[in-house]
Amino acid sequence: MLNKSNIIIKIMPVVLVCFILLPFMNACKPSSEENNNNVSRDIEAQDIYTSREIADAIVAVYTADELPESGLDNYFSGAAENSENYIDSEKIGNLINQKPQIVEEFDYLEDFALYVPAGLSIFEIDVLKIKKEEENNIGAVKAMLEKRIQRVSYGDLVQYAAHEVPILENAKVITVNNYVILLATPANGKAEQIINNMIKGGGNSSSPSLSNDITQEISEDPIADKTPASMDEIVNIEPEILFDFNDIPVTESLEQATDAALKRTAIPRVDVKKYSHNTMFIIGGKCEAGAMIRVTGGTEEIYTGSDHGDYLVEVPFSSEGSSTLKLSVESPGKAPSDEITFIVKPQKDVDMYDRYGAYGTIIGENYMSYVEDCMADYLGDNLISDAEIESLKTRTAKKISDLRDKNCDAEIIYVLVPNTVRTWAEYVPKRFVRHTGDTLVRQWKEGVTSGGATVLDLTELMANHKNDEFKIWHKTDTHWTEYGAYLGYEALMNYIAKKFPDAAPRPRSDFEFYNKEANFGDIFNFLELNISDLKETSSFVRFKFEPPVYNSNYNSGFVDLYNGNSVCLVHDRVQFPHTTNTNLKDLNLPSAYIFRDSFEGPLHAFYTDRFSTATFKGMWDYSFNANQITSQNPDYIIYILSERNIKGVLYN
Repeated sequence: MLNKSNIIIKIMPVVLVCFILLPFMNACKPSSEENNNNVSRDIEAQDIYTSREIADAIVAVYTADELPESGLDNYFSGAAENSENYIDSEKIGNLINQKPQIVEEFDYLEDFALYVPAGLSIFEIDVLKIKKEEENNIGAVKAMLEKRIQRVSYGDLVQYAAHEVPILENAKVITVNNYVILLATPANGKAEQIINNMIKGGGNSSSPSLSNDITQEISEDPIADKTPASMDEIVNIEPEILFDFNDIPVTESLEQATDAALKRTAIPRVDVKKYSHNTMFIIGGKCEAGAMIRVTGGTEEIYTGSDHGDYLVEVPFSSEGSSTLKLSVESPGKAPSDEITFIVKPQKDVDMYDRYGAYGTIIGENYMSYVEDCMADYLGDNLISDAEIESLKTRTAKKISDLRDKNCDAEIIYVLVPNTVRTWAEYVPKRFVRHTGDTLVRQWKEGVTSGGATVLDLTELMANHKNDEFKIWHKTDTHWTEYGAYLGYEALMNYIAKKFPDAAPRPRSDFEFYNKEANFGDIFNFLELNISDLKETSSFVRFKFEPPVYNSNYNSGFVDLYNGNSVCLVHDRVQFPHTTNTNLKDLNLPSAYIFRDSFEGPLHAFYTDRFSTATFKGMWDYSFNANQITSQNPDYIIYILSERNIKGVLYN
C-alpha cells in the first residue's frame, strides 16, 4: 500500500514535466464550447505519455485531505513481477469482477495504470490505453469500468463512509483518443484538466450518466428523518378505546392502562408504521416487557416476541386490493391488549431494500434483524469450486513461503466471527429456506488451513453463549457487542498463550459488563427511521484498567466507539492504520500484524495490551505485502474477519 507521502514523491518528476510542457499542451487545449460536446476519438493522434504517467500526474493534483486515509494501491503494466505495483491476471479478475478469472477486455490494452483504494474508499483513478488495432473495443472497455462503479455497494458507503457517497454519485468513465479513464474523486474537474493537457488531440470527454440506481440525495446525517412518499396510502383506524394510545407516556400506558377485571395487557405504543416493500409493512414501538406480538390480516400470521419491551414486525400482505392488519400484544398471565388496525394496500415504488444492496434490512422474529449481505451464506448461494479451494490453498501457502524466505516465522491466524444467522437461525423469516449442504465457511477453512494457516472459528462459542445475561450480538446492528468481543478476545489470547503464557487474557474481574437502553444500530438506519424512533437494550463494558493509548487525539486507550447513546459504531475512531505498544513492560508478549474488518472495533481495547507491538492495517485493507509485514517482524499475522467478509479475502 502506498501512503500519501510516497505517492507524492513518486509522481513529483511527472508533475514537473507537466509544468515544463504546459505552454505547449495548452496550445492543444480545445475551447470551452468544444468541451461541452461529445468527443470524436482521434485514434491516430500521437501519444506522448504512458498510462502510468497520466495517472501519476492526475493523483498529484489532489491534496492530502482529498486522498483516502487508507491510502492507494498502484498497479501498472510493466511493473516487475512480485513488486508492489505488479498485478497478475487473477488479481485483475478479482478487482474487476470479484472472481479470479481472465478479464478479456485487458487483452485490448496497450498499457494501463490503476490507482485503487487500499481500504473502504471510493477514490479511484484507472487509465487504460487501447491498442490502435483494438479501437472497435473501446466501448467494451468503457462498459467494463462502468460496471465496476456500479458494483460498489451503496449500503456499504452509507454505513462506513457516508461522506464518500457524492464521490460515487459523480464517478464517471471518459474516453479521450484511445484512452478509457475511470474518475472517482472529490473533484473530477482537476483530473479532466490534466487529461486535457496531457493527451494530444483530447480535451472533449464523453461521460454520459452512468446507468446506476443511486438517485437518492444523501444528507449529512445518513439516518435523518425521511417520510416515505407512500405514507398517505396508510389508513390507521383507532381501536375502540377511550384514549389515544399515542398520547400516553410509556410509564402510564405500561403500568396503569390495564383493565382491572381482565388484567388486560396494556396497548402498545406505535412509533413506526411504514412500507418496507411494495407488499410488506413494518410496525414497531414499545410494549410491556416480555410481551408477545401478534399481527393478523396479512398473508401469514405474525406471532413473535419483543425485546426488553421493544418490538418491530414486518408483515407481508396481499398484492391485490386492500388488507386490514390487526396488531395486539399479550403479556404472560394477562389477556391480549385491544387491537390496533392498519389498512394497507400494494405500493409501486418502495425500493428501500434493493437500494441499500448488501445492507437491505430483513426483520426477523424476537426483534432480531439481519442484512441481505449475510443471507448468501445462509442460503448456500456463495459456494466456490474445488479449483477455487485449491487456488486458495496455493495462495495461502505462498504467503507463508514468502514470509519464510524473508526469515519471518509468523503464524497466520484467522479469527472468524460467524454471521448472526448462524447463531440465531431460528429467528430468520420463514420465506428464507436454510441451506443444509456444504458452506462457504467450510470450503474457505479447508483452503486456508491446507495452505498452512490457523482458523479460530467462533461459531460454536457464540452459539454456546447466545442465552447469556449479556447479549453477544446487538439485535438492531450488524456487529457483536463488547461482551461478544470479550468472548472472542478470550479465545484468541488463550490460543496465543500456549506459546506466550504472559499473553493470556485478563480475568473477567477486570471488566464490568452492564446492560442499558440506547438508540438503535446500523441495520435500522437502512429502514430510514428517526434515530429515536426505536430503542435497544444491549450490553456494554467498563474497563478496570487502562489499555494502551493509540491515538494522540485520545487521553485514554479505551475509546467510546458508539455514536452517542446508540449501538451504532463510529468506525473512524479506530479504522485507520496505526500501531499500539503495550504498557506492560515486564511481560514477555508477542508482536502482531493485524488485518481486520469492522468487527475489530469492539475488540480493539481488549487485546492491545496483550501484544508488545500491534501494527494495524486499515479496516478492509487485505493487501498482503510481505516486505511491509516482515519489516515489523511479527510473531503473529492475525485476521479479524466476520463471516460475511470472507469474500474480501478469498482472492488476496
